[in-house]
Amino acid sequence: MAKIKAPNKGYTGTSAGVSFVKGEAETDDKWLIEWFKNKGYEVDDSAEKEAERKAKEEAERLAKEKAEAEAEAKSKQEAEAKAKKEAEEKAKQEAETKKKTAKEDKKASSN
Repeated sequence: MAKIKAPNKGYTGTSAGVSFVKGEAETDDKWLIEWFKNKGYEVDDSAEKEAERKAKEEAERLAKEKAEAEAEAKSKQEAEAKAKKEAEEKAKQEAETKKKTAKEDKKASSN
């Protein structure tokens, strides 16, 4: 919300759809804020700029958290895929070992 001060400090009335009392008014309409600045009104929009800065910081923080969460999820998926592949390879090796052992046992029993 920007504070607008009219050049006539005692002005009470409406200008550009904004109500002034004793030369002061407030608006959050960015177009009106620019219009008043261009017309020579004193405009204090520091509170609005601070709110925008905080909103930007919050958006950046949330984006960073999202990126970190996505990276963590990807890392977890990669670890799970690696573990699954290792388990499959181990199972395949065990099956081959059992098959080889069974052949050796069959060969030994036939001799």
